[in-house]
Amino acid sequence: MTIKKISHFFNFIKTNYNYLLHREVQPKYLFYGQLQKKRERDMLETLNIQISKFKNFNVNEKFIFVEVGSYLGESLKLFGNEINKQLKNFIIISIDPYSSFINKKDDKENKMSSQDQTKTTYKMDKNISKIYNYFLNNVSNYSFNDKHFHLKMTSDNAFEFLKKMNIKIDFCYIDGLHYYQNIKKDYLNYSSILKTESQYTGMICGDDYELEFNKFNDYLDITENEFIKILNDNKSTDYIFLKTKSGVNKKNKIGFHPGLTLFFSEIKDNIQRFDSGFWKKIN
Repeated sequence: MTIKKISHFFNFIKTNYNYLLHREVQPKYLFYGQLQKKRERDMLETLNIQISKFKNFNVNEKFIFVEVGSYLGESLKLFGNEINKQLKNFIIISIDPYSSFINKKDDKENKMSSQDQTKTTYKMDKNISKIYNYFLNNVSNYSFNDKHFHLKMTSDNAFEFLKKMNIKIDFCYIDGLHYYQNIKKDYLNYSSILKTESQYTGMICGDDYELEFNKFNDYLDITENEFIKILNDNKSTDYIFLKTKSGVNKKNKIGFHPGLTLFFSEIKDNIQRFDSGFWKKIN
């Protein structure tokens, strides 16, 4: 048994022990711990800028936070704890169906990705019911749990529900499915229900934007038309690796979500991409 497997085994024991005692769990064997410090800083800085704007223009309203795609609740904890420190009047809404996200087409497309990435995807999908229970357990331990609501439904259905309820959002964080059609629908849907007033606009942002379209020449020795074809051929692929130019990095490859790169290349909105992969719309 390898050191990695031994570590995962003990983490499994600790996770389930804490779960039985209703404590927060951190199942690293299910890829808990992916939120890096650099990304955390970008996320919190963006949130705090928005909270400052909210305080200036919306003192008597509730701050409405929406997260699309929650998994084990790492980002929700980060955002929620900060909101709870800064504000008294707020609602936190998380959206995730916690259902299988691999179909036959995805299964075929996933084989184009790296072996490690494919294993990760299948392990997450296989354990999705367990992940949902861990998520609920964790949120119940957080400081903002009494102001949190979870919508266990697809992002499309959740959007229709929020729209029907006339919910207007102050801050929306998108980290759901990363296929082209999904990021496109999520971005356009939730952008349409952001709060918009004369001097105040809600923030929409998200994760996993690794490669900007206009920067592909920095990494890849291909033409623009060849890159466009790669993106279009992989619209329904979550994550791909491409061989880079010689000397770009030690591994001579770059991994990214083609759906995000393609979608953001098509829209006219001003999107800022951070080195951490975090992105936000500049209002």
